[in-house]
Amino acid sequence: METFATRTERLRHQEYDRISIPEDVPALGIEKGDEGTIRGLSLHNETVFAFVMITYSTGQTRGWVIVELKPQLKVRSYMGPAASLATARDQLNNR
Repeated sequence: METFATRTERLRHQEYDRISIPEDVPALGIEKGDEGTIRGLSLHNETVFAFVMITYSTGQTRGWVIVELKPQLKVRSYMGPAASLATARDQLNNR
């Protein structure tokens, strides 16, 4: 859900969907079933990818996981906390 703002108003709230990670990512300390926030979706050659941000309970970023949603659910890539959504998209585009 996203609340809309006029040109003179600031965006007050933006809500993102959550998703369970389908497999372990030991390098980031993520276990199968841990949840992350979908920060973006991408379609490449009829394959749908989700860019998922994983955080600690404190809200600090733990890392990013690129999850293939269709045709099958699996982890395609991951990056540490210093990465950004733009870095994740670049990595996917360079495949």
